[in-house]
Amino acid sequence: MYKLLTDTMIDTIQSVKKVTIETFVKHEGLSKSLTEFVNAQTEYTKKAVDASIDAGKKVTAVITDKKFYEDAVKSLETLVPTVKKGK
Repeated sequence: MYKLLTDTMIDTIQSVKKVTIETFVKHEGLSKSLTEFVNAQTEYTKKAVDASIDAGKKVTAVITDKKFYEDAVKSLETLVPTVKKGK
């Protein structure tokens, strides 16, 4: 779901850039170079967004696991002896 939404948004923005280049840049060599740059941006941005979504899913999985909180309490108990579990 997220991938479809983000890819569509990225493609929309990049398409506007390409149309702008086609409309206003009349030099063939410059137009080609700019279009290739936009294509590279598109590829990079999609990969960066995918990596961010994957990282977010992994972080969410860790912090929603009960063991994460149990480990945090244990760490606090060793750092601060006055912290008692359940009190």
